[in-house]
Amino acid sequence: YDINCQYNKHFRVRVDRSRYLDMVPELTIIPGIRLWHVHGHQDSCYVRYASNFIEGIGWIDGEIMETLWAHLN
Repeated sequence: YDINCQYNKHFRVRVDRSRYLDMVPELTIIPGIRLWHVHGHQDSCYVRYASNFIEGIGWIDGEIMETLWAHLN
């Protein structure tokens, strides 16, 4: 889940090549990396993918899955 900076580079190409996926061309996807994990990336990833800098995202830490896993285990 910490691969968004790499995965997003060719995401639309993978969707276009897939026979199972479809995405309208007008859809804009803004990739982000959760705050706890973005610090483990290159410094350039922080400014580009940290939720602090994504307009309209709200103030979140992005760690909801980790908080849910405790109850699911």
